[in-house]
Amino acid sequence: MNGFLRDCRLGLRTAFRSPSYSAVAVVTMALAIGANTLLFSLANPLVVRPLPLGDPDSLGWVRQTNGPRGVSIGRSSMPDYLDWRESAKSFSSLAARESGSGTLLGEGDARRVTLMRVTSNLPQVWGLLPYQGRLFQDGEDTPGRAPVGVISYRFWQNEFNGDPGVVNRTFSLDGQTLTIVGIMEPKIEFGNLALIDIWVPLPLDTSRPRDSRTLGVMGTLGPGVTLAMADAEMRELAARLATAYPATNADWAVTVLDSRSAVTSADTWVILGLMSVVVFFVLLIACASLANLARARLVGRRQDLAVRQALGASRLQLIRPLVAESLVLGMLGGALGLLIAVAGLRVINAVAYEEFFKTLGIDQYVLVFNAMLSVVTPLLFSLWPAFSQSRSATSETLRGSRVFGSRFGRRRGSFLIVSQVAMALSLLVVSALAVQSMLNMRNAPIGIDVDHLLAFKFDLPQDRYPGDDARRDFARRLTRELQAVPGARSAALSSQLPVLDPEVSRTFSGTLNDGTPESGQPWAAWFAVTPSFFETTGISLVAGRLLSEGDMAGRQAVAVLSRTAATRYFNDPATAVGRTVQMSGGGEPASPVTIVGVVEGTKDSNLSEVSPQVFVPLDQAPTAALTALVASDAPEARIADARAVLRQLDSAVAMTMPKSVTQMVDEETSSASIINSAFVAFAGLALILAAAGLYGVISFTVGQRRQEFGVRLALGAAPGEIRSMVLSEGLKVTLIGVGLGLIMAWGLAIASASVLYGVTPEDARTYVGVTAVVITVAALSVWVPASRAMRVDPVTALRAD
Repeated sequence: MNGFLRDCRLGLRTAFRSPSYSAVAVVTMALAIGANTLLFSLANPLVVRPLPLGDPDSLGWVRQTNGPRGVSIGRSSMPDYLDWRESAKSFSSLAARESGSGTLLGEGDARRVTLMRVTSNLPQVWGLLPYQGRLFQDGEDTPGRAPVGVISYRFWQNEFNGDPGVVNRTFSLDGQTLTIVGIMEPKIEFGNLALIDIWVPLPLDTSRPRDSRTLGVMGTLGPGVTLAMADAEMRELAARLATAYPATNADWAVTVLDSRSAVTSADTWVILGLMSVVVFFVLLIACASLANLARARLVGRRQDLAVRQALGASRLQLIRPLVAESLVLGMLGGALGLLIAVAGLRVINAVAYEEFFKTLGIDQYVLVFNAMLSVVTPLLFSLWPAFSQSRSATSETLRGSRVFGSRFGRRRGSFLIVSQVAMALSLLVVSALAVQSMLNMRNAPIGIDVDHLLAFKFDLPQDRYPGDDARRDFARRLTRELQAVPGARSAALSSQLPVLDPEVSRTFSGTLNDGTPESGQPWAAWFAVTPSFFETTGISLVAGRLLSEGDMAGRQAVAVLSRTAATRYFNDPATAVGRTVQMSGGGEPASPVTIVGVVEGTKDSNLSEVSPQVFVPLDQAPTAALTALVASDAPEARIADARAVLRQLDSAVAMTMPKSVTQMVDEETSSASIINSAFVAFAGLALILAAAGLYGVISFTVGQRRQEFGVRLALGAAPGEIRSMVLSEGLKVTLIGVGLGLIMAWGLAIASASVLYGVTPEDARTYVGVTAVVITVAALSVWVPASRAMRVDPVTALRAD
């Protein structure tokens, strides 16, 4: 131990005697370690950090799937959940949850709050504890019970300043008296769960529609039950329900996931895997650059090493001080890398919209990972040069060694350059594809005029608007008043916001393609809208007519289909117009609806797919939860006017999330933007490190070959020939790396195909463009030392030897 400490002190003194080398080594390691630490911080909550649940390994998460609709991870309906709860033997306890919102009254103006409705057994299934007060008791999810609530720790701190007296106080939630019975422990505020304001019981209402799939279902596996056993049983139960209720459950299957898979999508695993490869390549490139730098530096110390070896020093005694010096530099680089990662997280926290990114930070797992890299990185780049130099210190001194030799002798340095160029090129290709994918998604038309739309949501309290007539009247008055707002071109209401809101669907019968393998059970995403909706959103007419003021309650039920729905179920938009179909869903029995028009339609909530859609008059299907839309040249400037209109009509109706639709789309794509920016940053760093490594190798080679160049010039070689020779040798190594890098890039691009949009993994323009960039940067890196080689003074070079 004393010997190691002595070596560290010697290494520290040696590092201070070579400030240029030490600074370059520390900064290079800091960039590589910082990039890896930043990625680990992103992946840590999903992969390493234990989930904030009592026993995550004992849970099974039930997800519904539907092949014809392309649903791979879907939610469940209340009737399905109750059937499973009654029949499933694999779970000792099966719970459900549902996200929602409500209007809270009690102090000041009405405010919109984010709700998590849960069955009374969910705290037990998740292993949750109250921070203060209590959680839910058995029976509190029975329909008709007086509602109780548990507020989140964040909401308690922000809205009540941590006042413990809030427990047992009463408020009005959507017109019902709500008693606060407890405060939820803060550890559950993870990801989107950190957005929750109030936890309330989820009423076990058997009358809810079977096709209204809004519940997340999970349960505690029974003793001795494996995930595979639970999956098999749930698949069988789903098949029984599909047979018993074909109108709502046909094509719907079930899968049971473990906790990690449930909170992390397949695309997320692909992205994390690719980013892991990216930052690992950055680390390897940095190590290769530092290895070349270390070898060059050791050549200057070869006489000292040779003397020590001649005096009887063992190889271990020669290597130990070299490795100790690298470890000292590694610790400094790790500390600086941690600061870089912290700075990166702060930037992400500042620009991110999703709560997951806002809750990222440095914990003990990140610190351990950073410390590990601080040790591993210097060992990676120092051991090979140290072993190599210590093995041949005496012999190389006697023959005046040139580490790389003429024409990159023995290819030892060239191998590192080839690997650096290959890794940098492959990362640049994947990053370029990712950026193109993001730009394609952002710039692709989504079907509505996002640049000129203001949107906000609101709920009509049940006690003030108990019936359909009251809701119709409020909708008409609000639409009229919003249209009169100065600067508003038009205004409309909708049950959901196309593109951005979760899907509510309806099924059909009576189409031309009922039950065909191509269409499966005919269905469409359902929207109840006011007649001005299409003008406000900019959705254009394809065939027939739009909804009109005459399509009122009590008159013939009508609907407008999207082009996708009309083509899928009637082969052609014109054929669909005038047809009458049976539409069912939302708890309503099948009823005839006449199709009066076809419109272009919009993208769905993932911004990349186009699902069939059906639009019905809001007057014929009134609902309490609505989205208001205002078209304006300056949508955000209309927020204050819209808020005033809503307050004037009814101060008990709270406005929530008033934003331009452009901002909503930006928020929806913010995760992709952050990830793609990280890709670009890491790939750019890799290119810079590779270029620096190439420059360093060529510069060192030129320095070692000064005598050779002097002889060539003395014998009549033109200076331009010397430069061309060095350029040729450098670019030859670069081209080998480019060839290998293209192969690696193709493999990484194929692996990332599932997360690309609007660009193929084999996009030729990307490969050609990136190759040109890499070769150009490599040529510039070689040009400077090559130009220096042509200016060698023959007399000085020969005398130096």
